[in-house]
Amino acid sequence: MIHLISPDTGNCSICDIMLIAVSVMAVMCSLNGKIICAINSTFSIPVFVYAYYISDFNSHLSPIETVHHSTWWLMAGLLFLYHYSRLETRVILYFFFSLAVLSFQLYKADHLFDSFTYFTPAITNPLLIFTAFFLATFYLRKRLISIIEKLEGQANQNIESINRVLQNSSFLIIKLSAVRDEDGNVVKLNVDKVNNAFESGFKLNLYQIQGQEAGYVFDLIFKGKFDVNKIVFFNKRKVSEYHAANMDKWFKVHVINPSYNLFYLAFEDITQTKKKLAELEASKRRYKVLLEAIPDIFFVIDKDGIYEDFVIKESDLFKIEDANIIGSSIYDAGFPDQMASKIYSCIQHSLKNNSIETIEYSLNTPNGTFLFEMRLAKLNANSVISVARDITKRKTAEFSLEKALARAEESDKLKSAFLANLSHEIRTPMNIITNFTRMLASPDMEGMERLELTDAITQNGLQLMNMIDNTIHLSKIETESISVNQDFCRINPLLRDIYNEFSPNIPDTKDVQMKLNFDVANTEFGFATDNKLLKEALSILVDNAVKYTQRGTVTLGYEMIRTDRIKFVVTDTGIGIPKDDFENIFSRFYRVQNPINQSTSGSGIGLPIAQHYISLLGGELEFESTIDKGSKFWFTLLFKEGRGYMKIVS
Repeated sequence: MIHLISPDTGNCSICDIMLIAVSVMAVMCSLNGKIICAINSTFSIPVFVYAYYISDFNSHLSPIETVHHSTWWLMAGLLFLYHYSRLETRVILYFFFSLAVLSFQLYKADHLFDSFTYFTPAITNPLLIFTAFFLATFYLRKRLISIIEKLEGQANQNIESINRVLQNSSFLIIKLSAVRDEDGNVVKLNVDKVNNAFESGFKLNLYQIQGQEAGYVFDLIFKGKFDVNKIVFFNKRKVSEYHAANMDKWFKVHVINPSYNLFYLAFEDITQTKKKLAELEASKRRYKVLLEAIPDIFFVIDKDGIYEDFVIKESDLFKIEDANIIGSSIYDAGFPDQMASKIYSCIQHSLKNNSIETIEYSLNTPNGTFLFEMRLAKLNANSVISVARDITKRKTAEFSLEKALARAEESDKLKSAFLANLSHEIRTPMNIITNFTRMLASPDMEGMERLELTDAITQNGLQLMNMIDNTIHLSKIETESISVNQDFCRINPLLRDIYNEFSPNIPDTKDVQMKLNFDVANTEFGFATDNKLLKEALSILVDNAVKYTQRGTVTLGYEMIRTDRIKFVVTDTGIGIPKDDFENIFSRFYRVQNPINQSTSGSGIGLPIAQHYISLLGGELEFESTIDKGSKFWFTLLFKEGRGYMKIVS
């Protein structure tokens, strides 16, 4: 090597062969792990320095010219020993051996004894250079070794402490060593050691698994469900959860990589924690379902009016998400400012006095306006729980009950008035009939007077019969005992019968003429309906028209609407109905307050009966009226199975 690098060594074939042989021997020793053999080859450097620079059997420059070359090569060998040898004696021996070679080279150059004067400055003296280099590097090496030994001691203590901690840890810990190929890829992981908890937890002793491949060991433990390579190398967080189904246990696996080929796996048993979390989650679901089953909305509001939490039954009135309500203020929740201020005041009062505050309010939602009752109660020192209940149905029911109560009270009054009127209406015609009948027995009565009394008795008898008939009809309506019998009904004869019933009996004191209005003249014209109910309804309307008309006309008629419906109409030129009474005109026992009602009989049940009968026939009774001009009542029925409705239009 010296000869190959330095051209000043001359030509020495034997030296070259020996140098190559020593170099090959050093390499072979290193490859076979014989480090001491390789280190000892360093002692051949002084020999080759002698052979190339000092010996007489080799042509070379004068020794004084190559003495510094020898110094550098010897220093290089010293550094090699420093790096690979831990024995100080070997280093010291090499120093003295090298110093002897340098001294001999100076001796051969006749400058051994005057070397300190020959080399100027003195610092260039080879012996001084090598000695100073040796002393400095030896001290630094010794100091470095001392530091390393101290650090190694501390490291060993730490490792021992860590091993004791790991050995006695409640975690189930396994130590793995990696076997790598030439490219540095892990070929397999072997088990080096396990702690006591691992042995007892997985029922495996160290002597059973030490040196075994990690995948095989975990297959034994977890029945082939644990991928150790994925856990160790592909989990960036170095912490993962694993469920051992065969044991029904949960583990949190911690991966520790203290050195390149060393791995620790720590199994933390979190089964109880998982079960507690599952129980808490189940309990949370139970309570949430329970709260959702309650038709109330629960809010937690802090002292500043900020929503902290809420539970609301889904898909009722609102579509609320956590992000839309939690963290928002009551001033941002859609309340008017005055209402929000009132809620804030109630929150403060509840927190201060530990009281329950109640507020009723209305709230507009996409589904309409709803009424709510809010109750606020102290939850802790900084927040209250708010329970908002939808009271829309309750309030609506209360309003309906109030209206029903008012209607019932009004109905009671009307029934009382009806009974009073009924008593009066029965007594009046009965008294007239009784007294006039007695008067008819007088032999002194003239024929004309007798005829007038007979007419009066007939009129009052008809009035009494009409009242009794209406009362019977009302009773049937109340008991829902009216049946509808559909049969063919000829309309023109029916209206003619009503005309013949009422027209002759119009009192002479009234200037009223009754008319018929037929849209179809055919006597066979008709359709399928209940003849009795239709006649009764029209008779009531005609009776009212005659009763409330002092002069003018009362018209009874009908008209065809296309070919599928028929419209019946009763009009009069009477006193009319005030608009204030329109909504009550079909109420039972209700009578319009006017001069005619005060002087005529009536129970206030005629129009309700007519309306009910027309409803049974499939129609709807409608009217229009003007004060002092008259009224018009009409209804339309389906023209079922009609006959004879063809007419000629000129």
